[in-house]
Amino acid sequence: MKIALLLPKSVIYPSMSFDIMDGFKQGLKHIGLEGKHEIVSAGIGVAAKHEEIYERCEQFLLDGADIIIGYINPLAAEFIHSLFESSGKTLLVLDTGYHFPNFHGRLSNAYFISLQGCLCARVVVNKAFEDGYRKFAFTCSFYDAGYRPSYVYPAAVEEKGGEIVFNHITPLKRSDFTLAPLYNYLQEQRETAVLATFCGDMAEDFFTESKDTISGQKVYVTGFTSDETWLSKIPYPGTDFSSAVAWSHHLNIHQNEIFVSTMNSIKDGKANLFSLLGWEAALFIEKGNTDFDNVIIDSPRGKVWMNPENRFTEAQVYLATVTQDQNTENCMLKDIEPSSVTEYERETLNNDIKFVQSIEANTWLNAYACLES
Repeated sequence: MKIALLLPKSVIYPSMSFDIMDGFKQGLKHIGLEGKHEIVSAGIGVAAKHEEIYERCEQFLLDGADIIIGYINPLAAEFIHSLFESSGKTLLVLDTGYHFPNFHGRLSNAYFISLQGCLCARVVVNKAFEDGYRKFAFTCSFYDAGYRPSYVYPAAVEEKGGEIVFNHITPLKRSDFTLAPLYNYLQEQRETAVLATFCGDMAEDFFTESKDTISGQKVYVTGFTSDETWLSKIPYPGTDFSSAVAWSHHLNIHQNEIFVSTMNSIKDGKANLFSLLGWEAALFIEKGNTDFDNVIIDSPRGKVWMNPENRFTEAQVYLATVTQDQNTENCMLKDIEPSSVTEYERETLNNDIKFVQSIEANTWLNAYACLES
């Protein structure tokens, strides 16, 4: 079988394409399929130019590719899907879950391995309510404001009877970054909890300034805000944050131990969210070849299954605490436990998706975390 990979670039995750490819190849090796398939690849920039992605896919399919694996968003997948219908081939999308699809139901020749980013947002909001909070300040980067957690957070809060009482978006330029408006508001409203979504170096800015502005305030963050690749570089802000994540290095799962040791034997830090997506793509190909309906894999994050109704993967989401690593004095995750509300929040997330599909709503086109300088 000939397998083609569409690999994006990112200045905040410069090894992203290499990690996806290494995760995929090591996954194949782990399951005994090393050298059994022909693997080719192409770069797609920051995965924002749908016409360019279309051209890459068309050429791969003309060259005999049986399946194309791409780190793209659902909007791009829908744009290029006619190629796969016409050729009878399969598209396997590696997806963070920070976009919503525009299509209803499912695409006939496309599947999505998702990190469930928006589901993580709903789960951590539920945790905030369990902790007794009803009023929230929402803060995010200019970049993160263009993705769906910025809708899911307030939707989940209002659904549960709470209220977003303050909104704060940091400036586009990092040199202008400030949490001063948020700090000033919280000085007068100490009972307000903070919901935050920041990615990569923007998360670093948020954590760094939190030490002097919102230290002591209860803060709840999404999956990529507590991505361990960046947490390990970020000084601890003096206060623990609550989070919900798709995966962690520290998950006590046998398959995770294998994945982490295998990837980090190549290079320290190679076990990450992007190599995880590549690894899972290999496991799905082993189980389903090119038809993944109802396929279940034993992933480093536990059981992952393909929902045949929408062809997005589903998996457990984990609650976690962002705290201090005593060895480095930087951040780390601890207390990682399965969320008991994952399935309920998944159902309500479907309502969020349906609502956004019914209105005019803008979004960034690039795949999440894919940025140019």
